[in-house]
Amino acid sequence: MLSYKVSGSKETIALVSQLLRNLKTQETDPADLVLVEKGSPVPETGVYLIFDMEHLSDLLRILNKISSPRQSLPFLVGRKHETFEPLLLADILFFRACGNTLFAHTAKQAYEMKYRLFEMEKLITCENFIRVNKSNIVNVLRIREIIPWFGGRILLRFTDSDERVEVSRNYVKDFKQFLNM
Repeated sequence: MLSYKVSGSKETIALVSQLLRNLKTQETDPADLVLVEKGSPVPETGVYLIFDMEHLSDLLRILNKISSPRQSLPFLVGRKHETFEPLLLADILFFRACGNTLFAHTAKQAYEMKYRLFEMEKLITCENFIRVNKSNIVNVLRIREIIPWFGGRILLRFTDSDERVEVSRNYVKDFKQFLNM
């Protein structure tokens, strides 16, 4: 858990301290991070971040990202017929939403998941998965081929599978950035 100390005017300290308590962080001295209001003295040692009260929402967004623990799930549980099976994330080629049901596709079969697509997207943000269209999230480590396709789209083929997933035009830019293409 991130610990912090706020440096600035009394009003700023009170306001920022209250907002950060809502992020479930701790105020300690010494702290992991010192938040310094622009124009206030900067500490001589340690890690500090200078912020302007006009951009407080940006500061909170950044602190929320670095203070919330990232979950790294080694596996998920999928359902096949009436049985449940643990699925290693590394074995999942892609997730596909069909209506209100989400399926995790492996090289051999598809498993029904208890999550919706947007929930899965949030759950695996720290892994090697990226959303490529309105219905699919793919595991980039399991892509065998990236094929330029019609209309600025991309077609993906996966290892050990004949399955194909299309990267729609709306997602191509993010996909290429994710892969540094």
